[in-house]
This record gives sequence, structure tokens and C-alpha cells, in this order.
Amino acid sequence: MSIEKIRKLENRDRINQIVEFLHSLILDQGLAPGTELPSEKELAQRLGVSRFSLREALRIAETQGLIKISQGKRPTVASPSSHTVSNILRIALQRSTKNLLDLAIARAGLECKIVRIAAEKISPQDLSALEENLKLMEIPNRKLDYYVQKDLEFHEIILRSTGSMVFEIMLSSVTPLLYESRAQTLATGGVERALQLHREIYQALKDHDPDRAEEKMERHMQNAVEDILASRLPEEG
Repeated sequence: MSIEKIRKLENRDRINQIVEFLHSLILDQGLAPGTELPSEKELAQRLGVSRFSLREALRIAETQGLIKISQGKRPTVASPSSHTVSNILRIALQRSTKNLLDLAIARAGLECKIVRIAAEKISPQDLSALEENLKLMEIPNRKLDYYVQKDLEFHEIILRSTGSMVFEIMLSSVTPLLYESRAQTLATGGVERALQLHREIYQALKDHDPDRAEEKMERHMQNAVEDILASRLPEEG
């Protein structure tokens, strides 16, 4: 990759400037995942910054999912991933427990759209995975954590079947925050209530019926919202 156009940075907030430069370099040039960037020595010299500042900026860029750093090798452009984006959003949302109800409502809207797409696109392999998930959730007398995990896995399989990274980023950032509320839902509403709606959603997906799939998912998500409302602490209003 040519580095001839790299110019020295202004003498202010060097680390943020380096991160912004890396964003521009990768996006403006349309660099593909795996593309090697200039070495630390080359970048530091061209940008007119210290190796310390450069390394700190590279570390930040890596946490943002922009680049990948391996010891003894040049930094490379990272592959697109929902993981980093969802982690950043999840950390921000976790700062306030009062967001839980809003998140549940937002999740409901997303899940209904996702299941419509899944009803049209779901593969036999994903249908088999859902069927296996249902069988595992039917096993009696397990700890609550087991059923919460199976509940979340059911929705993750449906999400995966859409093949949409955008939905994955949007929903994966929300789902971990709802773990506690899903536990409350299953504890108060019962595992069987959730399981029955899972069965009905599965059948609608198997029949490739978007309208029925959305109807059943809407009922399932409404149950979750109602349970969160019922379990909210008084000071949360």
C-alpha cells in the first residue's frame, strides 16, 4: 500500500488524530480485510508522532474493530464484525438500568421484523437447529439458567437465519442486557408459556408463513414487556 500521501499531523490531540487518520485511510481507500497497513515505524515517521502515541492509537483502533494487531507483524484491516459494535453499545446502555423497558420494547419491534424475514429465508439446517433447541428446552427440572440460555439460543438461531449483519449488530447489543429480565419472565410466567410460543413460532417458520410468525413473535415479546413492567422496582417508576 502506498504511503506517499500520508502527511504529518497537527500538534494537538495526537492520539485522536491518529485514530481518525486510520478511519479515513481504511474507509476512503476501501481497504479490504487483511490488507497490511504501513509498519509502526513508517506510520510514526510519516505522521510525525511518537511510537508511544501511535501504539496507543492503534490499540484504540483495534478495540473499535477497525484493525487487527498481531505481535511481530504489521497491523491489518479487520474483518467486519458485529461483536465490537455491540460491545460498545452494550457498555453504554448498561450505565442505566432504567433503559431495560425501552430496550425490551425496541427488541420486540426488531424481533417481529426479523422473524418475518426468517420465515422466507430460513434454511432446513436452521429449522433443524430450532427443533433441537425445542427438545432441549422441554427437558424438565433443570436450573432456571439452563432455560434462559435455551430461550436466548432460540432467538439467536432465528436471527442467524436472516443472514443480516445489521440486525445482528442491533439485536446482539440488546439481548445480553435482557438476560435478567428473561430469567424473571421464565420464573414468573413459567417456562411452558415461553416454550409453547416457541413451538408456534417454529411451526410458522417451518410453514414459511411470515404473517403467522410475526403474530406469534409479537405475543411472545409482549409477554416479556409485561413481565418487565410487573417486576420493575418502585423507584424506577
